[in-house]
Amino acid sequence: MRIAIIFLLAILNGQSHPFQIGEKLIYSASFNIIPSGVATLEILGRDTINNNSTFHAKFTASTNPALDRLYKLRDRVDIWMDETDLYTHQLKKNLREGKYHKNIHTTIYYDASFAIVNSDTVTITGPVRDPYSLFYYLRTLPLSVGLLMEFTSFENKKSTPFKLVVTGRETVKTLAGTFNCLVVKPFSQGKALFKNEGDMQIWFSDDEKRLPVQIQIKMKFGSMRLKLKEITNRKAD
Repeated sequence: MRIAIIFLLAILNGQSHPFQIGEKLIYSASFNIIPSGVATLEILGRDTINNNSTFHAKFTASTNPALDRLYKLRDRVDIWMDETDLYTHQLKKNLREGKYHKNIHTTIYYDASFAIVNSDTVTITGPVRDPYSLFYYLRTLPLSVGLLMEFTSFENKKSTPFKLVVTGRETVKTLAGTFNCLVVKPFSQGKALFKNEGDMQIWFSDDEKRLPVQIQIKMKFGSMRLKLKEITNRKAD
């Protein structure tokens, strides 16, 4: 019952999201405590995808010049998520990670229950969320310690059911300020939401904006951490 009430509140408040067009979150990135680059999350504007009103968001990640010599990373992911419920309608990935280069274009047709991933057709049985739009959706929910939720992630042509639990509270100091945070952990029977990732945690500010202040991903060879360092806002066009 508690979870049902939380989702009802999220739907009723769907038109008053805690983010706005033009919001840009800038993160410092480190790998095993070593500074490695920068990442951003930004709401670019509104678009219409398959007659659905969407927010267009963008994620970028890049290594710094020193690390470029060893492993140059230049990733860009564009996300189109439902304007009300924030599930995924379209996803474009431009990945440049060392010698690995790949472009992935996904469009989801919910009325017909399938997705087109590049030239492949994949069956979809209901609303799905990519890992990037999930950050925004979680910001719309009244999070509380102990809350357990279930979602379906769509990544690499696969729909993966997973759970998410709010594990506790922590204070996080960043260049953007000091935040009281709720710690959120996605999990799915040992499976991960991102390629090559293992254990993952997200720290959301415990206020009306619910900013993703810190993101940590424990991988096979170490730990990647994104830490908020700047928040900028531009006026919507």
